[in-house]
Amino acid sequence: MAVKFSEIEYNNFGRCIKVQNDIASFIVTVDVGPRVIAYSLNGKENVLYEDLERHAFNQDDGFEEYYYEGAKWYIYGGHRLWYSPEALPNSYYPDNDPVRYTIDENTIKLTPKPQTENGVAYTMSFTLDENSSKVTASHTITNISDKELEIAPWCLTVMDKGGVEIIPQSRQETGLLANRLLVIWPYTDITDERLYIGNDYITLKQDENISDAIKIGINNDRGWVSYLNKSQLFIKRYTHFEGAKYPDFGVSYETYTNDKIMEIESLGYLKVLNKGDSISHDETWELVPCDDDFDRKDMSSVDAFVKAHIEK
Repeated sequence: MAVKFSEIEYNNFGRCIKVQNDIASFIVTVDVGPRVIAYSLNGKENVLYEDLERHAFNQDDGFEEYYYEGAKWYIYGGHRLWYSPEALPNSYYPDNDPVRYTIDENTIKLTPKPQTENGVAYTMSFTLDENSSKVTASHTITNISDKELEIAPWCLTVMDKGGVEIIPQSRQETGLLANRLLVIWPYTDITDERLYIGNDYITLKQDENISDAIKIGINNDRGWVSYLNKSQLFIKRYTHFEGAKYPDFGVSYETYTNDKIMEIESLGYLKVLNKGDSISHDETWELVPCDDDFDRKDMSSVDAFVKAHIEK
């Protein structure tokens, strides 16, 4: 079956486009966002988080002054594009307007309303492979302001609760020099039972019974991360550019969890953009049916799982 596109009404997200082949599908919102709000193997559950209750939002006096009266940013869930460094209110653009889209062969291209207040315009495209679950996700940010901007693309995929994440540690042989960065946010308790830092891998468990937030970042030079949930292994891959300048002390990967979500976040490198300049960042996603398990605090168990399913 060739890749099929259909316009649907999905939950309370309004108009969406469903993209499907014989193996997998994803759904992207076009009344708001955009967000890739669902992704699953056919016949299985959505692995992405959906904020149907709209519990996660940002709105305050300064926010309204910067944007407009009544402005409100919603997480919505799923996959979104931001830019780094994070700042308030800049990062929380209220992307609640309809999104223009075009379809070309296996690709949907999305053009949301330009962020005139922030001086940037986004374009995103998502391509579903004809014969697999693979999605190629491309993200571009263009400076539409008269000011010089130094920013990096920041691609956040919000996963549903209940899974376990594997983050690979660097294996570069650097002799007397360091080969790993571990960046920790102030609210993170590194003794938290959900987080395990091993020599070869870091694992992070999402637990709906623990509301405290955790956020860490690393220089992920192996260029992948995975999240096992609902008998599906989600694998995100991207290119880490050695020697490039990355945000947040130099990390190309960040992750965040609380009692509702797990965020899997890759970053592009920082680039100075003058008016009309752009920067892009690509990812590939894959879903693998998987009923295997591993001991997340046993590096040999994690490594065997990785070799069987990810670094084959």
